Amino acid sequence: MTTDPIILVGTHRSGTTWLGEVLSQHPRLAYWVEPRHVWTWKNSYTPDDVLGTREATDRVKQHIRSTFAAFVAREGKERLAEKTPSNCLRLPFIRAVYPNARILLVIRDGRSVFRSTDEIMTSGVPFKRVMMRARETPVTEWPAYARQTVGTVYRRMTGKKLNFWGPRPPGWRDWVKNDPTEVILAKQWAGTIGCALDDADALDAAGAGVFRFKYEDLMVRPREVMTEVCTFAELADPEPVIKFAEKTADPTRADKWRDAVDQSTLDLVKEHMLPTLERLGYDW
Repeated sequence: MTTDPIILVGTHRSGTTWLGEVLSQHPRLAYWVEPRHVWTWKNSYTPDDVLGTREATDRVKQHIRSTFAAFVAREGKERLAEKTPSNCLRLPFIRAVYPNARILLVIRDGRSVFRSTDEIMTSGVPFKRVMMRARETPVTEWPAYARQTVGTVYRRMTGKKLNFWGPRPPGWRDWVKNDPTEVILAKQWAGTIGCALDDADALDAAGAGVFRFKYEDLMVRPREVMTEVCTFAELADPEPVIKFAEKTADPTRADKWRDAVDQSTLDLVKEHMLPTLERLGYDW
């Protein structure tokens, strides 16, 4: 089994949490849930979550590699697997850090992402999650997240809906200022997955491929799709991973948005989502 890391990429609410749990079933994989602070080390003070090859300095690359290597060693495992949704906006950066990483890009219908994100923004982020992020982030980088964190805590305490949550593609601040929540969510999804697709196309053309697969296909055909994923990832002895996917896949999750998102909302966001949905092969 290769020791090159498995980097699971997908937009917020696209099934990466479940997929990460699936991968964690492998006895030789050290799985880390959203180590955002590792990827953004020395690059926290940016207007959005985009990172490219320019930001992948030798010092940054060495820090990321050594941090993940230490984690794998602490876990007593052989290989890293991780998922960080904002990495949708950093594929060239990831490839610069790990030239041989197996990058997996899970794709999900944007209307499902829309529904699930709206649910999170309404319920708020648990304080436990906020505190964990604070502990993980280096103190020198706290100011970069202070405004967003304070806003998140305030809205949770007052019962107000979040005005933004998840990856920050270019333009996100303007959307928050000028657009209704529904349009913000639509633009966020399209901007995030669109960036990932563009970068994946460029990496494919350069011979550094990204494996793309649909969440919906995985729910319906878990053994077949997960076998393909494990083959691309060069994951030896994948049966524990495949069996767990078969056991826990839930095909009913694919279309929950149809009952949860009303027609007036779909009409409002259609122009912002349709081009990307069609690019991905989804029908409106």
